[in-house]
Amino acid sequence: MRVNRVLAVDLGASHVAAGVFGVSATGRIVLQRFACETQDADPAHEPRWVENTGLALGAVAARGQFGGPCALAVPGHLALTKFIKTPALDKSKRARSLVFEASQNIPYPLAEVVWDQVVFADDGFDLEVMFAAAKFDALENLFAAADAAGFAPESAVPGSLALRAAFRYSYPDAPASALVINIGARSTHLLFLDGERFYIRTFPLAGNVVTSAIAEELRIDFPAAEALKLAVLGDRSELPDTSPARAAVQRAAAGFVGRLHLELTRSIVNHRRITGAPQPAGVYVTGGGALIAELPATLAERLKLPVQRYDALRGVEVSADARAAGAGSLAHLMADLVGLAVPLVQPVASVSLLPPAIAADLAFRKRQPSYLAAALLAAAVLAPPILYFQNRVEVARAGIAQTQQQLQPLRSVEARNAANVAQIEEARKQIAALDGLVATKGNWLEFLGDVQTRLGTVGDVWLERIQLVPPPSADSLPAPVEGAAPVAPAPIPLKLTLGGRLLDVANPVSNVSPESYERVRSLIAGFTGSPFVATVENERFDNTQPGLLRFGFTLVVSQKRPL
Repeated sequence: MRVNRVLAVDLGASHVAAGVFGVSATGRIVLQRFACETQDADPAHEPRWVENTGLALGAVAARGQFGGPCALAVPGHLALTKFIKTPALDKSKRARSLVFEASQNIPYPLAEVVWDQVVFADDGFDLEVMFAAAKFDALENLFAAADAAGFAPESAVPGSLALRAAFRYSYPDAPASALVINIGARSTHLLFLDGERFYIRTFPLAGNVVTSAIAEELRIDFPAAEALKLAVLGDRSELPDTSPARAAVQRAAAGFVGRLHLELTRSIVNHRRITGAPQPAGVYVTGGGALIAELPATLAERLKLPVQRYDALRGVEVSADARAAGAGSLAHLMADLVGLAVPLVQPVASVSLLPPAIAADLAFRKRQPSYLAAALLAAAVLAPPILYFQNRVEVARAGIAQTQQQLQPLRSVEARNAANVAQIEEARKQIAALDGLVATKGNWLEFLGDVQTRLGTVGDVWLERIQLVPPPSADSLPAPVEGAAPVAPAPIPLKLTLGGRLLDVANPVSNVSPESYERVRSLIAGFTGSPFVATVENERFDNTQPGLLRFGFTLVVSQKRPL
């Protein structure tokens, strides 16, 4: 179904404009309502542009009672356009080829931008394609500001493409080869047209250059210079013709026109050389820079081409309300705005720079009425069963409450039983510990008797030290493996360090004999047969004292006969 109404919003560097467009009975575009709000275009305040745009949108919404779904023109300083020529492929392979070309020609990772393309020429051998892209974060901030002001973008079109649609609608009788110059505050856009083929170039030579020159010459701030520029160039200034301020504005404007001519000449030559397009047969000037009175005549003289001001409202019917809101006097700012309304009356090849998340939310909003109707129908069908089961649930809850009251005394008994069981288990642990002490109280006497017997067997040997080895600390134990099932720690065996001496009777004034070593080694080895010893480790010997052999070793106590 064809839409017969659209709210168009144009976001410029120095203004925000909104218009409600409809279609007349004769099929022409009608501007029904209009509002425009200027905003700070000072380059020093560029980081606050989105914030200022949000405030300007709020002012426009309040003044003209605008809001709701809208078509948005993305400004040139946010939208990047690239033109390429690529071999024509089957449509089944074209999408993948265009994604590759986009990755090669868009100077950002594709994951960081919203991008789209339009094929504007296909001769069967080559495709001529325009890529449009904008960074995610910039668009999301801009759309968040628009949403806060009450606007919900349903489409986002680069302003240069909106300008192309507007020119084709407003100037159907224009030469096939034409050049449209849109001079904004921050940048100038050149739209080269050659039949269905077109090319767009953007460069940062625009109205702010004039304002900065005025501010520098007169030593005033940027807002004052901007107001002076608009008053003088708009023929609304009361300054005398000999005023230095008026002369400064005229000099700045003349310098800008001279630089613009050089840039235009360079652009036309490069465009013709690269694309083989013919010389433009007509030049059209729009935007805030079109206010410079001598601009068309000067450019016509220097370019040797016919130059005229672009009439954005040509072919557009303007209502009385829109004229009262200033649509007539601000027509030089409305080219992109009209271009957003052209799809009402004729098909337009365009691109969409809506971020996927916003596009998905928009699609959901459009489907909401269907979802609501389905939900109401489902509610009507399910209402009787729901009421029936709700009644059953209430009955069940009442039964549960009655059972809970009956269980309350039994739960008290269960709690007392659990406490008694816990006390019994604790008593069992204490009894087991006492049983262990009783069972092992005589082991030390038997162990020391066993040691004494082994010493007497060897002879001329005695112990000087029996010492308990302290168990390892918790910090020295290996950490449990992450993710593994918990394992009970193995019991740590008791260790005893023993030290003593052996007297070498045959060699009282010299080093001990090998026989003495053998006697001590047989003593130590004998401990492995003791029922109290699991292993013997860490044997040590010292023969530095004549006639005496010092020795030491560690006994690992057996778990079967603990001490």
